[in-house]
Amino acid sequence: MAKDPVDFHTMDFLSSSTANIACGQVLMDRRRHIAIVAKKSRAFAYLVQVKSGMLKLTKHATGDIAADWLETDYQYERALQKLIEMGNQKGITDAARAALDKLLKNGKEPVQRILFN
Repeated sequence: MAKDPVDFHTMDFLSSSTANIACGQVLMDRRRHIAIVAKKSRAFAYLVQVKSGMLKLTKHATGDIAADWLETDYQYERALQKLIEMGNQKGITDAARAALDKLLKNGKEPVQRILFN
């Protein structure tokens, strides 16, 4: 059902183009699990996160990231070190290790952006 063009009392859902995601950005889900954006394209973002008990690189639509993840004040270096430690303890896929190594190699903190404009 389409929204009535003169209805000013309801809000539309956010589109995927409103998500403002940066590569290297630290995100947190509602259960307070952290993730780092490892790669980003226009329609998708790849997160390094704990999934099924080990660290994995997962693909998400940018609209899903805006819906499922929150901005965080978690420091980039601290989050990166914590994810590396978790990978050493719980296990890590090759793709996640390569993504974390690339973030470490870049060596600079990305600009943490606001997820919603």
